[in-house]
Amino acid sequence: MLYTLVNMEIAIIEEKDNPFFKRKDFKIRIRHPGSPTPSKADVTKELATRYKVDESQVVINYIFSQCGLGESFVSCKILQEKPKEVKGEKVETQTSTTT
Repeated sequence: MLYTLVNMEIAIIEEKDNPFFKRKDFKIRIRHPGSPTPSKADVTKELATRYKVDESQVVINYIFSQCGLGESFVSCKILQEKPKEVKGEKVETQTSTTT
């Protein structure tokens, strides 16, 4: 599967469905001759558009560039559900007053 991101060719090397963790795991190759390594934000935005999910559901593990080749490898996940926000519970401390 190939598609282009502004002078970059993106190829899905491996796509695994992971039902236990409710996500898909990806290995991606990006060719970007004459351009710097794409940012996590660019890759996140492109994958979110491609798979029609919210950007918060795309998690980039790493982007590793090949030295001098203009080629990068990406490991990422796409979650089936939006991550739940964990609201910090305020822990109330008891203060003892001595009279």
